[in-house]
Amino acid sequence: MPGSLLAGALVGYEPIVGRSGNALAMRVTVELADRTAGMGALYRALAAHVSGGGAIAVRSTARIDAALAGVEPLESIWIEVPAPITATPSGRELVAALHRRGFRMVLAGIPPVPLAPELVSAFCLSVIHVSDDRRLACAAGPASSQSVARTLPFAQEGVRTVATMKESFARGAHAVVGWPTDDILRSHAKAGANPDYATIVELMSMIERGEDTVVMERLIRRDPALAWRLLRYINSPGFGLRTEVQSFRHAVMMLGYARLERWLALLLATSSRDPDMRPVMIASFRRGVLLEHLIGAGRDERVRDELFILGVFSMLDRMLDQPFEQLFESVHVPPRVRETLVERRGPYAAYLEAIEALERGPGVSLERAVHACSISLEQCNHAVLRALSAPDLIAA
Repeated sequence: MPGSLLAGALVGYEPIVGRSGNALAMRVTVELADRTAGMGALYRALAAHVSGGGAIAVRSTARIDAALAGVEPLESIWIEVPAPITATPSGRELVAALHRRGFRMVLAGIPPVPLAPELVSAFCLSVIHVSDDRRLACAAGPASSQSVARTLPFAQEGVRTVATMKESFARGAHAVVGWPTDDILRSHAKAGANPDYATIVELMSMIERGEDTVVMERLIRRDPALAWRLLRYINSPGFGLRTEVQSFRHAVMMLGYARLERWLALLLATSSRDPDMRPVMIASFRRGVLLEHLIGAGRDERVRDELFILGVFSMLDRMLDQPFEQLFESVHVPPRVRETLVERRGPYAAYLEAIEALERGPGVSLERAVHACSISLEQCNHAVLRALSAPDLIAA
Protein backbone atom coordinates (compact mmCIF):
# COMPACT_ATOMS: atom_id res chain seq x y z
CA MET A 1 0.00 0.00 0.00
CA PRO A 2 1.55 3.36 -1.01
CA GLY A 3 0.65 5.12 2.23
CA SER A 4 2.13 2.46 4.52
CA LEU A 5 5.54 4.17 4.43
CA LEU A 6 3.94 7.03 6.35
CA ALA A 7 2.80 4.74 9.17
CA GLY A 8 5.86 5.39 11.31
CA ALA A 9 6.96 8.70 9.81
CA LEU A 10 7.19 11.98 11.68
CA VAL A 11 6.12 14.99 9.63
CA GLY A 12 6.46 18.72 10.15
CA TYR A 13 5.73 21.71 7.96
CA GLU A 14 6.55 25.39 7.47
CA PRO A 15 5.60 27.81 4.70
CA ILE A 16 8.00 29.22 2.13
CA VAL A 17 6.82 32.84 2.06
CA GLY A 18 7.59 35.36 -0.66
CA ARG A 19 8.13 39.12 -0.33
CA SER A 20 4.40 39.78 -0.80
CA GLY A 21 3.50 37.63 2.21
CA ASN A 22 2.03 34.84 0.10
CA ALA A 23 3.21 31.25 0.49
CA LEU A 24 5.00 29.94 -2.59
CA ALA A 25 4.96 26.39 -1.24
CA MET A 26 4.85 24.41 2.00
CA ARG A 27 8.10 22.81 3.09
CA VAL A 28 7.22 19.38 4.48
CA THR A 29 9.90 17.60 6.51
CA VAL A 30 9.49 13.81 6.63
CA GLU A 31 11.54 11.74 9.06
CA LEU A 32 11.08 8.09 8.14
CA ALA A 33 11.30 5.19 10.57
CA ASP A 34 12.70 3.07 7.73
CA ARG A 35 16.16 4.52 7.12
CA THR A 36 16.65 2.36 4.02
CA ALA A 37 13.62 3.76 2.19
CA GLY A 38 14.18 5.63 -1.05
CA MET A 39 12.62 8.88 -2.24
CA GLY A 40 10.73 6.97 -4.94
CA ALA A 41 8.63 5.11 -2.37
CA LEU A 42 8.07 8.27 -0.33
CA TYR A 43 7.12 10.23 -3.45
CA ARG A 44 4.43 7.65 -4.30
CA ALA A 45 3.09 7.78 -0.74
CA LEU A 46 2.88 11.57 -0.84
CA ALA A 47 1.34 11.63 -4.31
CA ALA A 48 -1.51 9.42 -3.07
CA HIS A 49 -2.61 12.13 -0.61
CA VAL A 50 -1.72 15.43 -2.26
CA SER A 51 -4.61 16.71 -4.33
CA GLY A 52 -2.56 19.20 -6.31
CA GLY A 53 -2.88 22.95 -6.65
CA GLY A 54 -0.51 24.07 -3.90
CA ALA A 55 3.12 22.98 -3.96
CA ILE A 56 4.92 21.06 -1.22
CA ALA A 57 8.71 20.95 -1.04
CA VAL A 58 9.75 17.63 0.48
CA ARG A 59 12.80 17.46 2.75
CA SER A 60 13.45 13.94 3.96
CA THR A 61 15.84 11.31 5.23
CA ALA A 62 14.76 9.19 2.23
CA ARG A 63 17.57 8.29 -0.16
CA ILE A 64 17.51 10.05 -3.53
CA ASP A 65 18.57 7.48 -6.12
CA ALA A 66 17.92 6.34 -9.70
CA ALA A 67 14.75 4.46 -8.64
CA LEU A 68 13.00 7.82 -8.32
CA ALA A 69 13.16 8.25 -12.10
CA GLY A 70 10.64 5.41 -12.44
CA VAL A 71 7.95 7.41 -10.61
CA GLU A 72 5.45 9.67 -12.38
CA PRO A 73 6.36 13.27 -11.43
CA LEU A 74 3.77 15.77 -10.17
CA GLU A 75 3.97 19.53 -10.61
CA SER A 76 2.86 20.03 -7.00
CA ILE A 77 5.63 17.99 -5.33
CA TRP A 78 9.11 19.49 -5.19
CA ILE A 79 12.09 17.43 -4.01
CA GLU A 80 14.83 18.98 -1.89
CA VAL A 81 18.18 17.75 -3.15
CA PRO A 82 21.12 18.15 -0.72
CA ALA A 83 23.79 20.28 -2.39
CA PRO A 84 26.65 17.75 -1.89
CA ILE A 85 24.91 15.40 -4.37
CA THR A 86 25.78 17.84 -7.17
CA ALA A 87 29.52 17.56 -6.39
CA THR A 88 29.93 14.02 -7.78
CA PRO A 89 29.62 12.83 -11.40
CA SER A 90 26.97 10.26 -10.50
CA GLY A 91 25.03 12.86 -8.53
CA ARG A 92 25.10 15.32 -11.41
CA GLU A 93 23.92 12.61 -13.81
CA LEU A 94 21.06 11.73 -11.46
CA VAL A 95 19.93 15.35 -11.13
CA ALA A 96 20.04 15.81 -14.89
CA ALA A 97 18.03 12.60 -15.43
CA LEU A 98 15.38 13.67 -12.91
CA HIS A 99 15.16 17.08 -14.56
CA ARG A 100 14.62 15.49 -17.99
CA ARG A 101 11.94 13.28 -16.43
CA GLY A 102 10.07 16.39 -15.29
CA PHE A 103 10.68 16.46 -11.52
CA ARG A 104 10.59 19.82 -9.74
CA MET A 105 13.64 20.16 -7.49
CA VAL A 106 14.95 22.49 -4.80
CA LEU A 107 18.68 22.77 -4.10
CA ALA A 108 19.24 22.53 -0.34
CA GLY A 109 22.42 24.32 0.74
CA ILE A 110 25.43 25.72 -1.07
CA PRO A 111 27.11 23.36 -3.55
CA PRO A 112 30.73 22.45 -2.73
CA VAL A 113 31.59 23.38 -6.33
CA PRO A 114 29.71 25.77 -8.66
CA LEU A 115 26.80 24.21 -10.51
CA ALA A 116 27.41 23.33 -14.12
CA PRO A 117 25.31 25.61 -16.40
CA GLU A 118 23.19 22.67 -17.60
CA LEU A 119 22.22 21.88 -13.97
CA VAL A 120 21.09 25.39 -13.03
CA SER A 121 17.81 24.98 -14.88
CA ALA A 122 17.16 21.69 -13.03
CA PHE A 123 16.25 23.61 -9.85
CA CYS A 124 13.32 25.97 -9.37
CA LEU A 125 14.70 27.31 -6.07
CA SER A 126 17.59 26.99 -3.67
CA VAL A 127 17.39 27.08 0.14
CA ILE A 128 20.29 28.74 1.95
CA HIS A 129 20.65 29.18 5.71
CA VAL A 130 20.97 32.80 6.78
CA SER A 131 24.30 32.20 8.54
CA ASP A 132 25.82 30.73 5.36
CA ASP A 133 24.48 33.60 3.28
CA ARG A 134 25.96 36.22 5.60
CA ARG A 135 29.36 34.59 5.22
CA LEU A 136 28.98 34.74 1.45
CA ALA A 137 28.02 38.41 1.62
CA CYS A 138 31.08 39.23 3.75
CA ALA A 139 33.35 37.28 1.43
CA ALA A 140 31.96 39.17 -1.58
CA GLY A 141 33.20 42.46 -0.15
CA PRO A 142 31.72 45.99 -0.06
CA ALA A 143 31.00 46.08 -3.78
CA SER A 144 28.38 43.38 -3.32
CA SER A 145 26.95 44.53 -0.03
CA GLN A 146 23.41 44.85 -1.41
CA SER A 147 23.16 41.41 -2.93
CA VAL A 148 25.26 38.35 -3.56
CA ALA A 149 25.07 37.28 -7.19
CA ARG A 150 22.85 34.23 -7.74
CA THR A 151 22.11 31.97 -10.62
CA LEU A 152 18.99 30.63 -8.85
CA PRO A 153 16.23 32.35 -6.90
CA PHE A 154 16.84 31.48 -3.26
CA ALA A 155 14.81 31.13 -0.08
CA GLN A 156 16.43 31.96 3.23
CA GLU A 157 16.02 29.64 6.19
CA GLY A 158 16.94 30.33 9.81
CA VAL A 159 15.12 33.69 9.81
CA ARG A 160 13.80 34.40 13.31
CA THR A 161 13.41 38.20 13.43
CA VAL A 162 11.90 40.91 11.24
CA ALA A 163 15.29 42.60 11.01
CA THR A 164 16.92 39.41 9.69
CA MET A 165 14.06 38.94 7.22
CA LYS A 166 14.49 42.46 5.84
CA GLU A 167 18.22 41.92 5.66
CA SER A 168 17.67 38.70 3.70
CA PHE A 169 15.35 40.35 1.22
CA ALA A 170 17.84 43.21 0.83
CA ARG A 171 20.47 40.64 -0.14
CA GLY A 172 18.14 39.37 -2.85
CA ALA A 173 16.23 36.53 -1.19
CA HIS A 174 13.18 35.46 -3.17
CA ALA A 175 11.44 34.07 -0.05
CA VAL A 176 12.00 32.96 3.53
CA VAL A 177 11.38 29.51 4.98
CA GLY A 178 9.01 29.89 7.90
CA TRP A 179 8.02 33.33 9.18
CA PRO A 180 9.29 35.36 12.18
CA THR A 181 5.82 35.17 13.77
CA ASP A 182 6.89 35.66 17.38
CA ASP A 183 8.91 38.78 16.58
CA ILE A 184 6.12 40.23 14.42
CA LEU A 185 3.52 39.64 17.13
CA ARG A 186 5.78 41.25 19.74
CA SER A 187 6.09 44.36 17.58
CA HIS A 188 2.31 44.48 17.04
CA ALA A 189 1.40 43.65 20.63
CA LYS A 190 0.56 47.15 21.85
CA ALA A 191 -1.41 48.15 18.78
CA GLY A 192 -3.18 44.80 18.49
CA ALA A 193 -3.88 43.01 15.22
CA ASN A 194 -6.56 44.53 13.02
CA PRO A 195 -8.52 42.70 10.31
CA ASP A 196 -6.86 42.58 6.92
CA TYR A 197 -7.74 45.52 4.66
CA ALA A 198 -7.93 43.41 1.48
CA THR A 199 -10.26 40.89 3.19
CA ILE A 200 -12.71 43.62 4.21
CA VAL A 201 -12.68 45.18 0.73
CA GLU A 202 -13.35 41.77 -0.86
CA LEU A 203 -16.23 41.10 1.56
CA MET A 204 -17.80 44.43 0.69
CA SER A 205 -17.49 43.55 -3.01
CA MET A 206 -19.16 40.20 -2.30
CA ILE A 207 -22.10 42.00 -0.69
CA GLU A 208 -22.48 44.21 -3.78
CA ARG A 209 -22.46 41.11 -6.00
CA GLY A 210 -24.97 39.34 -3.75
CA GLU A 211 -22.67 36.41 -3.05
CA ASP A 212 -23.97 33.47 -1.04
CA THR A 213 -23.23 33.48 2.69
CA VAL A 214 -21.31 30.19 2.30
CA VAL A 215 -18.79 31.91 0.03
CA MET A 216 -18.50 34.89 2.40
CA GLU A 217 -17.92 32.59 5.37
CA ARG A 218 -14.94 31.00 3.59
CA LEU A 219 -13.29 34.41 3.39
CA ILE A 220 -14.09 35.37 7.00
CA ARG A 221 -12.57 32.10 8.24
CA ARG A 222 -9.16 33.18 6.93
CA ASP A 223 -8.90 36.26 9.16
CA PRO A 224 -8.98 35.45 12.90
CA ALA A 225 -9.10 39.12 13.96
CA LEU A 226 -12.13 39.73 11.74
CA ALA A 227 -13.83 36.48 12.83
CA TRP A 228 -13.36 37.35 16.50
CA ARG A 229 -14.77 40.87 16.04
CA LEU A 230 -17.75 39.50 14.11
CA LEU A 231 -18.73 37.11 16.92
CA ARG A 232 -18.23 39.85 19.52
CA TYR A 233 -20.42 42.23 17.53
CA ILE A 234 -23.29 39.81 16.83
CA ASN A 235 -23.39 38.66 20.46
CA SER A 236 -23.29 42.16 21.94
CA PRO A 237 -26.21 43.24 24.17
CA GLY A 238 -27.51 45.60 21.50
CA PHE A 239 -28.72 42.69 19.40
CA GLY A 240 -30.72 41.15 22.24
CA LEU A 241 -30.28 37.61 20.97
CA ARG A 242 -31.64 34.84 23.19
CA THR A 243 -28.96 32.37 22.14
CA GLU A 244 -25.31 33.01 21.38
CA VAL A 245 -24.12 32.84 17.78
CA GLN A 246 -20.99 30.70 17.50
CA SER A 247 -20.93 30.11 13.73
CA PHE A 248 -19.48 32.64 11.27
CA ARG A 249 -22.09 31.77 8.65
CA HIS A 250 -24.91 32.15 11.18
CA ALA A 251 -23.51 35.55 12.17
CA VAL A 252 -23.56 36.76 8.54
CA MET A 253 -27.14 35.55 8.11
CA MET A 254 -28.28 37.21 11.35
CA LEU A 255 -26.70 40.54 10.40
CA GLY A 256 -28.04 40.70 6.87
CA TYR A 257 -26.12 42.27 4.01
CA ALA A 258 -27.01 45.90 4.73
CA ARG A 259 -25.96 45.86 8.38
CA LEU A 260 -22.87 43.75 7.61
CA GLU A 261 -21.77 46.27 4.95
CA ARG A 262 -22.12 49.18 7.39
CA TRP A 263 -20.10 47.31 10.03
CA LEU A 264 -17.38 46.46 7.51
CA ALA A 265 -17.20 50.10 6.41
CA LEU A 266 -16.46 51.10 10.01
CA LEU A 267 -13.78 48.41 10.30
CA LEU A 268 -12.14 49.56 7.09
CA ALA A 269 -10.83 52.71 8.78
CA THR A 270 -8.80 50.70 11.30
CA SER A 271 -7.91 47.71 9.12
CA SER A 272 -4.35 46.52 8.59
CA ARG A 273 -2.38 46.81 5.37
CA ASP A 274 0.75 45.36 6.96
CA PRO A 275 1.99 42.50 4.73
CA ASP A 276 3.98 41.09 7.66
CA MET A 277 0.73 40.17 9.43
CA ARG A 278 -0.80 38.30 6.50
CA PRO A 279 1.25 35.08 6.95
CA VAL A 280 0.38 35.15 10.69
CA MET A 281 -3.33 35.27 9.90
CA ILE A 282 -2.96 32.49 7.33
CA ALA A 283 -1.06 30.42 9.92
CA SER A 284 -4.09 30.66 12.23
CA PHE A 285 -6.41 29.68 9.40
CA ARG A 286 -4.09 26.77 8.55
CA ARG A 287 -4.36 25.53 12.14
CA GLY A 288 -8.15 25.48 11.83
CA VAL A 289 -8.06 23.56 8.54
CA LEU A 290 -5.57 21.06 9.95
CA LEU A 291 -7.69 20.42 13.03
CA GLU A 292 -10.72 19.78 10.82
CA HIS A 293 -8.74 17.15 8.94
CA LEU A 294 -7.22 15.64 12.07
CA ILE A 295 -10.64 14.95 13.56
CA GLY A 296 -11.76 13.33 10.30
CA ALA A 297 -14.86 13.57 8.13
CA GLY A 298 -16.74 10.90 10.07
CA ARG A 299 -17.07 12.94 13.28
CA ASP A 300 -19.94 15.14 14.39
CA GLU A 301 -20.15 18.39 12.40
CA ARG A 302 -20.36 20.42 15.59
CA VAL A 303 -17.06 18.96 16.82
CA ARG A 304 -15.42 19.80 13.49
CA ASP A 305 -16.70 23.39 13.69
CA GLU A 306 -15.46 23.77 17.26
CA LEU A 307 -12.01 22.44 16.39
CA PHE A 308 -11.81 24.82 13.45
CA ILE A 309 -12.65 27.76 15.74
CA LEU A 310 -10.05 26.48 18.21
CA GLY A 311 -7.36 26.55 15.52
CA VAL A 312 -8.30 29.97 14.12
CA PHE A 313 -8.44 31.58 17.57
CA SER A 314 -5.40 29.76 19.01
CA MET A 315 -3.02 32.69 18.38
CA LEU A 316 -5.53 35.43 19.17
CA ASP A 317 -4.09 36.18 22.61
CA ARG A 318 -0.76 37.15 21.07
CA MET A 319 -2.35 38.91 18.10
CA LEU A 320 -4.51 41.12 20.32
CA ASP A 321 -2.11 41.18 23.31
CA GLN A 322 -4.77 40.02 25.78
CA PRO A 323 -5.10 36.76 27.73
CA PHE A 324 -7.75 34.37 26.45
CA GLU A 325 -9.74 34.67 29.66
CA GLN A 326 -10.13 38.41 29.07
CA LEU A 327 -10.85 38.01 25.34
CA PHE A 328 -13.65 35.55 26.01
CA GLU A 329 -15.41 37.93 28.37
CA SER A 330 -16.66 39.80 25.31
CA VAL A 331 -16.85 36.88 22.88
CA HIS A 332 -18.49 33.63 23.91
CA VAL A 333 -16.97 30.60 22.23
CA PRO A 334 -17.98 26.95 22.67
CA PRO A 335 -17.18 25.76 26.21
CA ARG A 336 -14.69 23.12 25.02
CA VAL A 337 -12.82 25.71 22.96
CA ARG A 338 -12.67 28.08 25.94
CA GLU A 339 -11.50 25.29 28.25
CA THR A 340 -8.67 24.42 25.85
CA LEU A 341 -7.41 27.95 25.22
CA VAL A 342 -7.86 29.35 28.73
CA GLU A 343 -6.91 26.31 30.83
CA ARG A 344 -5.01 24.10 28.33
CA ARG A 345 -7.08 21.09 29.31
CA GLY A 346 -10.20 19.22 28.18
CA PRO A 347 -10.96 16.91 25.23
CA TYR A 348 -9.44 19.26 22.64
CA ALA A 349 -6.17 20.06 24.44
CA ALA A 350 -4.29 17.17 22.81
CA TYR A 351 -5.27 18.40 19.34
CA LEU A 352 -3.89 21.87 20.03
CA GLU A 353 -0.65 20.34 21.29
CA ALA A 354 -0.44 18.21 18.13
CA ILE A 355 -0.78 21.27 15.89
CA GLU A 356 1.91 23.14 17.81
CA ALA A 357 4.20 20.10 17.61
CA LEU A 358 3.65 19.79 13.84
CA GLU A 359 4.79 23.40 13.45
CA ARG A 360 7.95 22.70 15.44
CA GLY A 361 8.80 19.75 13.18
CA PRO A 362 9.51 16.04 13.66
CA GLY A 363 10.42 15.03 17.20
CA VAL A 364 9.43 13.11 20.31
CA SER A 365 6.92 15.77 21.35
CA LEU A 366 5.05 15.32 18.05
CA GLU A 367 4.77 11.55 18.44
CA ARG A 368 3.55 11.94 22.02
CA ALA A 369 0.98 14.60 21.07
CA VAL A 370 -0.40 12.55 18.18
CA HIS A 371 -0.87 9.47 20.35
CA ALA A 372 -2.68 11.62 22.93
CA CYS A 373 -5.25 12.40 20.21
CA SER A 374 -5.95 8.64 19.94
CA ILE A 375 -4.94 8.59 16.30
CA SER A 376 -1.99 6.93 14.59
CA LEU A 377 0.98 8.70 13.05
CA GLU A 378 -0.21 7.50 9.66
CA GLN A 379 -3.67 9.04 10.19
CA CYS A 380 -2.03 12.28 11.30
CA ASN A 381 0.31 12.36 8.30
CA HIS A 382 -2.52 11.71 5.86
CA ALA A 383 -4.54 14.52 7.48
CA VAL A 384 -1.62 16.94 7.23
CA LEU A 385 -1.08 16.23 3.53
CA ARG A 386 -4.79 16.56 2.74
CA ALA A 387 -5.05 19.79 4.72
CA LEU A 388 -1.99 21.45 3.17
CA SER A 389 -3.45 20.84 -0.29
CA ALA A 390 -7.02 21.83 0.69
CA PRO A 391 -8.55 24.27 -1.85
CA ASP A 392 -9.57 26.82 0.82
CA LEU A 393 -6.05 26.95 2.23
CA ILE A 394 -4.44 27.22 -1.20
CA ALA A 395 -6.83 30.03 -2.12
CA ALA A 396 -5.81 31.90 1.04
